[in-house]
Amino acid sequence: MKEQKPDRRRSARDFWLCLLIPLVPFVGLLVFFFTSLPRTVFPHSLVVAAAGLLAGGVIGLFTGVRGPDWPIYGLIFAGLAVLLLLSPPWQGLALAIVPASACGYATGKEIAIFRIQRRPLVPPVKV
Repeated sequence: MKEQKPDRRRSARDFWLCLLIPLVPFVGLLVFFFTSLPRTVFPHSLVVAAAGLLAGGVIGLFTGVRGPDWPIYGLIFAGLAVLLLLSPPWQGLALAIVPASACGYATGKEIAIFRIQRRPLVPPVKV
């Protein structure tokens, strides 16, 4: 039987294509912020979007491919609660944490899948 070796170039190309899937909506969210929010609130929206992307990405990376999904829900509810308890510029951005965290979570999951695919295959042991 012919032994198949993983093609690293194809794997890297597939990784970047799969990474575009969650990052395109995130860029759309940033464009939405830029076009619809007043300029005074725009820096706050960038902080909320970056925090959601980073926190969701860390959770997606550490829960792995088949990990539990409840940490991302906890992050989203905690982010909503914190933003709703803050002063008015932050309160208006409370719902922005949901798509930002979801995009980060999907990005982290894609990175976890890529890390698993890059591991060398262990050949079967002949007895």
